[in-house]
Amino acid sequence: MADDIAALLQYLNIENADLFGYSMGSGVALQVAIRHPELVHKLVLASPAYKTEGVYPEIWEMISTITPEIFEGSPFKIEYDSLAPNPEHWPTLVAKLKQLDETYFDWKADTIRAIKSPALLIIGDADITRPEHAVEMLRLLGGGVAGDLAGLPNSQLAVLPGTTHIGVIERSDWLLSMIPPFLDAPVDNAQ
Repeated sequence: MADDIAALLQYLNIENADLFGYSMGSGVALQVAIRHPELVHKLVLASPAYKTEGVYPEIWEMISTITPEIFEGSPFKIEYDSLAPNPEHWPTLVAKLKQLDETYFDWKADTIRAIKSPALLIIGDADITRPEHAVEMLRLLGGGVAGDLAGLPNSQLAVLPGTTHIGVIERSDWLLSMIPPFLDAPVDNAQ
């Protein structure tokens, strides 16, 4: 998926772009920054993880129980039905996503540390991403410093209170108060 995004940006003659990814999409955006760093200006990563252990273990246990039917009436299924040319292919999509979710991953700390694009990490305090993993990731991306002494880093972390994984996308008012200012802020190249 990351290579597809890179190919699309190149096809559209977009020199570099700000990327937003949520959940699995945050992993895709990270992979674009890893594989094609020249194409990424800034990253906004909602509910990100760069390794399997960054997600609560009970989430991985639950994935094996996923069936297409559990999504009936969910925002995901409703949107899929409204957009998909063949809504009857929903079970195939769920099976492919389940297979992808069950694949172990560990993008090494040095690989994340090598990303130079400023990043805004966003998680809910009751998200599937463990808070300590988000803090670890923030530090790898150059954040998590005493800003009064070192200056504000290019990478930031927002923890949304009272917010689950699905709840992150329901907090548009909070997201809109954070994301545009982050994207509009100048990049401190000294960081």
